[in-house]
Amino acid sequence: MDTAVDVAKESADIILLEKDLMVLEQGIIEGRKTYANMIKYIKMTASSNFGNMFSVLAASALLPFLPMMSVHLIFLNLIYDLSCTAIPWDNVDEEFIAKPRKWDASSVGNFMLWIGPTSSIFDFTTYLFLYFVFCPMFISGGVLFSDLPAHFSGAELALMQAKYIGLFQAGWFVESMWSQTLVIHMIRTPKLPFLQSRASAPLTLLTLTGITVLTVIPFTPLGAALGFVALPAAYFAYLIPCILLYMILATSLKKAYVRHYGELL
Repeated sequence: MDTAVDVAKESADIILLEKDLMVLEQGIIEGRKTYANMIKYIKMTASSNFGNMFSVLAASALLPFLPMMSVHLIFLNLIYDLSCTAIPWDNVDEEFIAKPRKWDASSVGNFMLWIGPTSSIFDFTTYLFLYFVFCPMFISGGVLFSDLPAHFSGAELALMQAKYIGLFQAGWFVESMWSQTLVIHMIRTPKLPFLQSRASAPLTLLTLTGITVLTVIPFTPLGAALGFVALPAAYFAYLIPCILLYMILATSLKKAYVRHYGELL
């Protein structure tokens, strides 16, 4: 206790400022919450970055242009990480706090390989939709990017290619932010997100703000400076069902992961 003699306090590992052992319980609970939120960030960031990088590398090898410029990736990760700054104040399920947890580095790799490729499935779906359907429909009158030189030439060809690439990159930029940010709510708990377990108000507010900011960018002068073309409203008729399916698949894989490994975090 703080009222003990000096020699006792100097040799003690812990000094209680109050004569109440319940402060030890509170410290243990806060420690478990801190660990839970720390492992959330590590696993969700490792898995989302793994999926995004896999998608970018594969698309760069298959597409005649880069699906996203380096400055786009930097900007995307900057806004995503700012959204994650509220994770230390996130709610933690009572079941997780009920017993001590042991750090297992291998679980991060397993989680990354299970959940990471999930986003790549919908990234490739978005690639196909943008390249073969959306961009030809709104930019080139049904002409694919590879066929543009056969229909246009000179400055008109260069302008058409720039618009095609700008619309494609804007579409994947927005889809990537939506999927990368909303999956935070999928991964933060083994329960059903939003229904059985809800994120804290700061985390919910920051993730929604991040999505809003990234969605608006292609419509602003900043988006034009980054090479984006404003997305037609019809794009969101594709994006919303795509993200809902992604959340459903991520939730299903999460449950399968828990059955296989016994725990999510």
